Amino acid sequence: MRRAVAIAGIAIMVTGCASTSSAESAEPPTRTMIPRPLVEREIGEVLLSPEEIAALMGVPAMTVIEAQTSLSDHSDIMAPIECLAIDGAGELQVYANSDYRASRDQSLNDGEGWKTYVKQAVVLFPYLEKAGEFFDASVAQWPACREYTHTQSGSVWNPGEITSADRTLSTVAMQRDAAAPGWGCGRALVHRNNVIVDVNTCSAAPGDSAVRIAHQIADKVDAQW
Repeated sequence: MRRAVAIAGIAIMVTGCASTSSAESAEPPTRTMIPRPLVEREIGEVLLSPEEIAALMGVPAMTVIEAQTSLSDHSDIMAPIECLAIDGAGELQVYANSDYRASRDQSLNDGEGWKTYVKQAVVLFPYLEKAGEFFDASVAQWPACREYTHTQSGSVWNPGEITSADRTLSTVAMQRDAAAPGWGCGRALVHRNNVIVDVNTCSAAPGDSAVRIAHQIADKVDAQW
């Protein structure tokens, strides 16, 4: 009789352990590994669609007017050159000597006399740390820009407060003496994995549109896990 009771007790203990193990295994797993680096064939997939851009900019439609697989170079129409990073996204001279490997970008407008313009760019680095080095260098460099001029048009621009938080660097530059209702460009740089997301949004009141677009692209980078 005692032997039967002991066996029953062991059975209860084993069953209890099995139940606890099952409950623990039902908990969602957490990511503890470093994400794998993205490769070049993937980076074009993380750009937003014109429909997504239009929704974020609050306009009926946006159309791609240019798409590139290489960085732009507008350094010859910028003074001083230290402001090139704040003036535009995906600039070749900004990424010079950074060891970037590839890029994709699109420029879009609303077709209404350039009342709304967006450039979305993603720049690929060999691994996470290299992209991080570029981001950190940008955090240090952007504040050097206080005022700049587009030499081809003579327009003068004044950057606003520069904010850096959660691997996101952003500001808004407004054109001085622009015709009503005004004209300004938002800038956002986001570091995710081995990718830098680089966005420029221009309108009468760009607000935080560049940051919102950059974060949606960055979420797509994260989803490539």
